[in-house]
Amino acid sequence: MNKTNLTKKTITMSSLFRIIFLVPLMLCQTVVSAADQKSTINEKVDSAKLVLTGDAAYQWVAEHLDSLANSYLMKSGKILDPDNVREELKTIGYNGLNVTDYIMASRQIDSLVLIKLLTRAETEGNKTIFFMMGSTAAGKSTALRNNPGLKELVNSAGLVYDGAFISVPSFESRLKMVRDRGFKASIVFVHNDPVTGFTNMINRLIRSNRAMSYYYYVYCYPRFQGRIAYLQKEHPDITLYCLDNSHNKGGVRVSIEEALTWDYTITPETERALQDIMQKFIDSGQMTSTQIKALVGR
Repeated sequence: MNKTNLTKKTITMSSLFRIIFLVPLMLCQTVVSAADQKSTINEKVDSAKLVLTGDAAYQWVAEHLDSLANSYLMKSGKILDPDNVREELKTIGYNGLNVTDYIMASRQIDSLVLIKLLTRAETEGNKTIFFMMGSTAAGKSTALRNNPGLKELVNSAGLVYDGAFISVPSFESRLKMVRDRGFKASIVFVHNDPVTGFTNMINRLIRSNRAMSYYYYVYCYPRFQGRIAYLQKEHPDITLYCLDNSHNKGGVRVSIEEALTWDYTITPETERALQDIMQKFIDSGQMTSTQIKALVGR
């Protein structure tokens, strides 16, 4: 065999070796690439499955109820705040702007947290509860954090329920629940004027992405008209602390007689004032498009 033929044979064998080696390698890379793509697709599907609302969210919460309640209790001390409870649902799509999609689901957690807090208070021998009450963004939670007199007052309680209680039946059901377990209830009612409350609400939306629409605010604020008189008539045995936080002046305690004069009427002039405030915030550029949509939406 001459040198030329030998060289050709060597080249042919070398090419054959490359083919034998590279084909499986390419097949392997194709399989790996396909697997990676499938994994990515599956991750996206799994992620999509976690966005649950309505009945699906309710069912998911029911299946994870104890762990959700315990997670909240690790951070809450002795305060039950339904708005903060709802933060536990971020893993299934809650973002602050879609409250209505998670109200019923989160109420399951509220109920279990309340039971656990009552049990803890009983164990500690302190069967007292303070209900916070008042219109949206009146300054209830802020007063709990910053008002020295109120802090001292509620620190003596077994637990605090920091809810707006726009609905009277909702309050009555919670009150019955705690009374059936022998707890003594007190109420801290925080008042603010509608313009300041609405401004507080928008600032909170910008700061923490927690929304209530303009229309729902206008609907809810008048629900507190006559609430002090109702509480006095239906529950004269409950100690009632009335704090005036009009214009965010710090929550000054006033007499029940003065609190009875608080007016929760939304007049046409008030509506125009609220609309002007809303438009100024929108024009300011401080809000995202999704926040604006949540604020102006019905």
